[in-house]
Amino acid sequence: MFKIQKFLFSLIILFFLFILSFYIKDFRIDASSDSLVSQNDEDFLYYNYYQNIFPSNNSLVIAVESQDKINKKLLNEIKNISDKINVLPEVESVFSINQAPILFLNNTNLIDLSNNNYETIINTKYDIKDVLKEFSESPIYSDQIINNKQNVTSLIISLKENSKVKDIKKNKKKYLENNKYYKIKSEIDKNRNELIFKIRNIIKESDTNYNYYLGGIEMISSDVISFVKSDIIIFSILVILLVLVILFIIFRKIKWVLLSVSSSLCAVYTMIGIAGFLNYEVTAVSANFLSLMFILSISMNIHIINHYIQSNKDLKNTIKIMFWPCFYTFLTTVVAFASLLIADIKPIIDFGIIMILSLIVVLICSFTVLPLLISFFPNNEKNISNEYKIINFFFNLSFKFKKIIIFSNLILFFIAIYGISNLKVENSFIKYFKKNTEIFQGMKLIDTELGGTTPLDVVVKFKSNNNNNSKTIDEDNNEDISSEIDDDISLDNLFDDQNIKDIWFTIDKINTIKEVHRYLESKEEIGKVTSIYSLINVANLINKSELSTFELSILYDEVPDNYKTTLFDPYLSIENNMVKISSRVKDSEDIKRSELINDINLFIKKSSFENIEEYKVNGLLVLYNNMLSSLFSSQIKSLGFVLFAIFLMFIVLFRSFKLSLIGMVPNIFASSYILGIIGLLKIPLDIMTITIAAISIGIAVDNTIHYLYRYKKNMNKEKDAIKSIQLTHNTVGKAVIITSFAISLGFIVLCFSNFIPTIIFGFFTSLAMIFALIGVLITLPSIINYTK
Repeated sequence: MFKIQKFLFSLIILFFLFILSFYIKDFRIDASSDSLVSQNDEDFLYYNYYQNIFPSNNSLVIAVESQDKINKKLLNEIKNISDKINVLPEVESVFSINQAPILFLNNTNLIDLSNNNYETIINTKYDIKDVLKEFSESPIYSDQIINNKQNVTSLIISLKENSKVKDIKKNKKKYLENNKYYKIKSEIDKNRNELIFKIRNIIKESDTNYNYYLGGIEMISSDVISFVKSDIIIFSILVILLVLVILFIIFRKIKWVLLSVSSSLCAVYTMIGIAGFLNYEVTAVSANFLSLMFILSISMNIHIINHYIQSNKDLKNTIKIMFWPCFYTFLTTVVAFASLLIADIKPIIDFGIIMILSLIVVLICSFTVLPLLISFFPNNEKNISNEYKIINFFFNLSFKFKKIIIFSNLILFFIAIYGISNLKVENSFIKYFKKNTEIFQGMKLIDTELGGTTPLDVVVKFKSNNNNNSKTIDEDNNEDISSEIDDDISLDNLFDDQNIKDIWFTIDKINTIKEVHRYLESKEEIGKVTSIYSLINVANLINKSELSTFELSILYDEVPDNYKTTLFDPYLSIENNMVKISSRVKDSEDIKRSELINDINLFIKKSSFENIEEYKVNGLLVLYNNMLSSLFSSQIKSLGFVLFAIFLMFIVLFRSFKLSLIGMVPNIFASSYILGIIGLLKIPLDIMTITIAAISIGIAVDNTIHYLYRYKKNMNKEKDAIKSIQLTHNTVGKAVIITSFAISLGFIVLCFSNFIPTIIFGFFTSLAMIFALIGVLITLPSIINYTK
């Protein structure tokens, strides 16, 4: 009868795995910039609002670096690259130094520009050195298509507007309801990756005497997805190999190794299928969830197998005894990951959700698949007890030096508190990648030579003209209006729809824009600043005198639509009475982002611009800074929640307030030491490392539960604390050492990532496991022994 039950149960498991295999293909990765911000952030909502007012095409940038100054050979190479990219169906246009008009050397006038009748660097009679000098000093071209040293230039690739992208963002809920969202999104991601691949192939075929770096949001998203896929594959392989070695060293029998690993792989396979079924998207933050799940599954399996071996081959009794401590370790770890759900940041929430689901699968597999496998391959051999000298060393240490151990922990704890007080969340996206990666090198070059990388915008909404007395013409300029206007411009056309009182350009508005623009330029942290003041400045230089507001209005009205879309629309919305002053922050420098944002806000506030109705400092830098600040605040709060919830579980499990309080100490110390070290080393917290404390407590507390659960049983039997501690060391202590080292080495594997936050997360979580091991086998018994 029992054999038939095992056979039927095996068929049910295999059938379930077969069904899930159809959904594995739907396992997806998301690396969009929207996933790195708080979805309910007011600044994020405003960001989406003004992005619609100031439209701009999605773009990619190719930065080209030469050892010498730009010459005709490089200009020809840029032309070849431009021609090849221009024919790609996804590309709207390519703008480079070759298309830039020469404005000052040849005394170009505004009418020539409007008629597309102008000289460029490839069809001019002037010396190339003089043209490069003009470009590198231009308010528009400098730090945009050429650097100050004149050895770096860029090609700006404007992509065609993808109606699907726009529609899917606008009507996301509708597509989700119709189950079309992920299919369309996968198609969009595939097309983007293919475009990146094509452009990189064009670059590879170009002149090798120059260095080429591809940049832009689309490229970053594509590369991050590649990193995530690579991490998943590498981590999975390395973790499995590492665990196989560790388990074989510990159990000395290939049977226990294969049974434990098979159960864990079954859990991982199941979770991949469930993730595909739920249309869950992996991000850079949650990319390591499979490795983490595998490690936690192995940890639970080790405790079960270890008890089974010690319980004289009684599988039924082992499952009965081990269920409750394993269930409570499951609950405490779930609590730790549940604390991530209050972060209000999509990748963090997704990480918390996927890990909670993973833990449920781990618990089910450990008490279904593992026992089933053991029943097929039971322990029929005589048990050989492996003595670990380190266990006796830990016991003797905690017994003989209990006061010194407790005192040393208190000293380290207060040092850690000081380190925690120095924790900061300032960080730059460019430092998320290793220096040898293309994405880092490209962002670094653009950051240092082409005006910065991270966008920072100041959006200003002016009061309506009826609410202020702004002048439209300079008071000192009393010449006849007709003399200010070029003969080729018709006044009749200008006054068809508006009269002079309705002209948007006023002295007050222009001065306000100019002051904010120049203030941003004065900040060392900010590179390139662009606004309509840049265009006005160039127009004044071309005109060789300052244009009146009336002339500016005429100029704006006469500019061809294609130029207006490119030059004015991204920075000016007359319809909404708003302007956007865009800047790029030098992300590679160690800057204080919160302080920079506050300084800009304070400057505008103190300037008391009477014509401003409202203003906002916004952009990706602000959104990312808000996200880190929000996450830091939420995780500090959630840490208290995690500790309190675990403490309550201890009381329910151990039915002892004193024992529960003692059990919390090593876990609090372990997480405090990690955060303290990070603070003392002045390592800025980021989207991943900021979660280390809560996760470390949730995982490390597992060993505490197993230790105290067995200690209490031994104490009830032996009635002697010292004997109970020693007996617990010799039984559970082995499993604690095995699981701690397995988890620690498993997290070390994350250091092979190209994503720096993953490396730091892996290293410090691994270190937290070692601290937790010491806490459970040295600090915890010392406190128990000291308090009797």
